Amino acid sequence: MAEMKIPQLGESVTEGLLASWLKEPGDHVDVDEPLLEVTTDKVNVEIPSEYSGVIEEILVPAGSKVEIGSVVCRIRPDGE
Repeated sequence: MAEMKIPQLGESVTEGLLASWLKEPGDHVDVDEPLLEVTTDKVNVEIPSEYSGVIEEILVPAGSKVEIGSVVCRIRPDGE
C-alpha cells in the first residue's frame, strides 16, 4: 500500500487546508492526475497523485488542516 503525502508547497509553508478531494475511495488514479486541492495563505494548488492505482482510504477529510508531509490517503498501486 502506498501512502500519499502533502508535498512541499513553498519555502515557508508548513500547513494548508485540504479544500477538496477530486477522487473518492474505489476510484482509479494515474500518476500526475490531480487528486486533491490544497489552499494556503500563499497558494491554491491541485496536488497530483504520485502513484497509479486505486484509492483505498482517505485519511483526512476535506475542510481539514494538513501539515506538509502528512499522509492524506492510501493507494493500492497497480499490480498489487
